[in-house]
Amino acid sequence: MRSLRARLSVAFIAVAILTTVLSATFATYQARRTFRQYVERRETPAVTVPGSRVAPQPQPEPREQRRPLGARELLFASRIRDGIWAGTGAAALLGVLLALLLARRMVRPVADLTSAARVIARGGTPTPVPVRGEDEIAELARAFNKMAERLATDEEQRRRLFAGIAHELRTPLSVIQGTLEGVLDRVLEATPERIATLHSQTLLLARLITDLRDVSLAQAGELQLNLEAVDAGPVVRETLEALAPLAEERGVELRVDVARGLPRIDADPDRLRQIVQNLVENAVRYTPEGGQVRVTMRGDAAGGVRLAVADTGIGVAEADLPHIFRHFYRADQSRARTSGGTGLGLAIVKSLVEAHGGRVSVESAVGRGSTFTVTFPRRQETAAVQEAMA
Repeated sequence: MRSLRARLSVAFIAVAILTTVLSATFATYQARRTFRQYVERRETPAVTVPGSRVAPQPQPEPREQRRPLGARELLFASRIRDGIWAGTGAAALLGVLLALLLARRMVRPVADLTSAARVIARGGTPTPVPVRGEDEIAELARAFNKMAERLATDEEQRRRLFAGIAHELRTPLSVIQGTLEGVLDRVLEATPERIATLHSQTLLLARLITDLRDVSLAQAGELQLNLEAVDAGPVVRETLEALAPLAEERGVELRVDVARGLPRIDADPDRLRQIVQNLVENAVRYTPEGGQVRVTMRGDAAGGVRLAVADTGIGVAEADLPHIFRHFYRADQSRARTSGGTGLGLAIVKSLVEAHGGRVSVESAVGRGSTFTVTFPRRQETAAVQEAMA
């Protein structure tokens, strides 16, 4: 029996029936016993033995000749009354004890939830609430535990995000500050090379701030997308053409295999370019000179579009794969500062893809490279027409 309402109903009905039955049974038994003793004393026939002087026993009198109740009759009535009250009191006491026991067992989960909620209200992390049974309160306890776990995870991510932001901002600001102080103290000369270094650091700061804004808006569900029916093929080709010089500069071969006549998808063209750019830049960044980055785009069986970016780079360890889309997470810490990235590229990709209703996944092996796969769903209008025709 899983329903809390049914359990409460059965419990209360059982207590009521048990109390009534015990009270009635005890009162009936006591009444019968007392009444039998009374009748036996009043109606026992006289036994006369010849030659004996035993006084004759009293015989029952006719109804019309009965006298008012005497002391014995009053005692009988008192015993009946006392028996009924004693039975009722015992049954009521037992019913109260059972009701308190049942109420305590049923209310205990609510008390546990209240205590855990107070811990959260104070800003702490509560221990998981015990889950007992399969009723509505047990389901509430499970939902509460999931909520508490999600809050703890979000809080941890927020702390890591702030720590990551401080870490990422510290390096370019230190470079800018140190260079400018050296120039002001006439220790360093303001050469074009140093000015170019300062300029590159300011560009990195600007990009970091922009990426942080995009991530925060996407995760809050406030990122504005100008969705329209897009032929993703030309958009991807244009983006890859713009990235060709970067691949050539790093000595990486960029191969493109985008099918023609792909189904249209609902997407923001600018955000689609940003997704492709971040994935390809990430692949080129972690692919050694002489390696290859291959971008393929095909339609999938569900009527959408699948984009795959595969590289022959250093790869990602299996232990790092679950964290690869986390803010500021770098599997290769030794290249964190020379790569030029903000550490937010893949986090932005995940946020943007999910904002389009798509999915992103990664497969990787150390020393053999990685493959990032993005799936965009089919257009909603096309899906609605096909469902109506079906």
